[in-house]
Amino acid sequence: MQRICLVVSLFLLACNLPAQSRIGTGAVVDLYEQHCLACHGQSLEGGLGSNLVDDEWIHGDSDADMARVIREGVLDKGMVPYEGVLSDEEIQSLVIYIREMRQIALAETATQAREPVEGVFTSEHHSFTLEEVLKLEGDIFWSISFLPDGGMLLAKFGGELFVARDGQLGEPIKDLPEVDRYGQGGLLEAQAHPDYEENGWIYLGYSERSKAASGQNAYMTVIARGRIKDGQWIDHEDIFRAPDKFYGRSGVHFGTRFVFQDGYLYFSIGDRGVMQEAQDLGFPNGKIHRIHEDGRIPSDNPFLEEEGAIPSIWSYGNRNAQGLDLHPITGEIWSTEHGPRGGDELNRIERGVNYGWPAISYGINYNGKPITGRTAAPGMAQPVHYWTPSIAVCGIDFYEGDAFPKWKNDLFVGGLRSEQLERFKLDGDKVEEHEIVLQGQGRVRDVATGPDGALYLILNENRNGGPSRVVRLVPSNN
Repeated sequence: MQRICLVVSLFLLACNLPAQSRIGTGAVVDLYEQHCLACHGQSLEGGLGSNLVDDEWIHGDSDADMARVIREGVLDKGMVPYEGVLSDEEIQSLVIYIREMRQIALAETATQAREPVEGVFTSEHHSFTLEEVLKLEGDIFWSISFLPDGGMLLAKFGGELFVARDGQLGEPIKDLPEVDRYGQGGLLEAQAHPDYEENGWIYLGYSERSKAASGQNAYMTVIARGRIKDGQWIDHEDIFRAPDKFYGRSGVHFGTRFVFQDGYLYFSIGDRGVMQEAQDLGFPNGKIHRIHEDGRIPSDNPFLEEEGAIPSIWSYGNRNAQGLDLHPITGEIWSTEHGPRGGDELNRIERGVNYGWPAISYGINYNGKPITGRTAAPGMAQPVHYWTPSIAVCGIDFYEGDAFPKWKNDLFVGGLRSEQLERFKLDGDKVEEHEIVLQGQGRVRDVATGPDGALYLILNENRNGGPSRVVRLVPSNN
């Protein structure tokens, strides 16, 4: 057991993981020690039983296959069945623990494999270099988007908004609405309207403090828009603000990202740490919402006629979506969603669909205790892809530039804890290609295609503050 703890501790230090994301620890370790250690070894390296971290699976490598083997056993190999001994929830937590320990075993070699050679990174289709565009001191920078003139719109978590041009960061925009930073709440999104050149609108997503019915400070995600003139925020309009009764004291899971499409604005709000509310249409928490760009409720929203439902809801059962983007060809909306410990998800967001949280999940609680034994249920959508262990998914972008032609229209996903940039080639709801393009350069907070065709990232040095960097991937001449 000491060996496991040592490996985990070194891994946590190397990856700068927050306490609640300590993979390979908690109650599930006791479960493994009680039922599995004698045959499979302290570090899952095998003994009487098979090696569980070498990724060689005789009876199938999916989570369902692994759960089935634990439940039903393989008697001719000496593996006893645990059905009736372990609950479905406990079996699922062991599957996640095995995945976690596999990641720990591979962590060092996986990072080394993606180190640059003479400054050049190599991926499946393209080689590239990483160029620093801006060094950003102080608080975490959270989102990046581009204005029509090439200016970068940068949102700082603590509540400041900047426009950067020609490698220089401008002064913070004056008279911005007050952002109440609290836990994971802050200034979470800033994006220009698609017709910005004509209307000048910029949309913001941020956390706000209010006095809820209890009389205590409580917080919720707010959506607003305004214009910038001579470095000042003007023409402020609230687009979405939930009634005070929905504000909560939790400091987690505020969302939020934006998608504009056909005159509508889609945005995410996390479950705010009250997971059961993601399944309740009477709460805005744990949902993707759809409104008109001026805040009006569309007449064809799926739950408009349902008594007690929040009329802006487009989908539900979404734990905490911090990635949202529009496929440039199909017009489909895609989202990345934080799981708990395991179970980050990539979802195609569709009208009125229930994405399952917390009734189904590929994750467990941060303390290693199970949430649910179900990864699927009737009427609940499956993710197109999921990550176990979690990579702490964040911003996403469909690449629309010309600098990397073989990446055209591919989806890029940022990972915070994993410090990874991942690429997906999608065909409908199928993943045709998937690779880790970049790893170990910082926490990938957001990603965006630049007007020059390069791929831009915000990299955070750590989760507690700055500095941050804006970098870009540019094709290598090698």
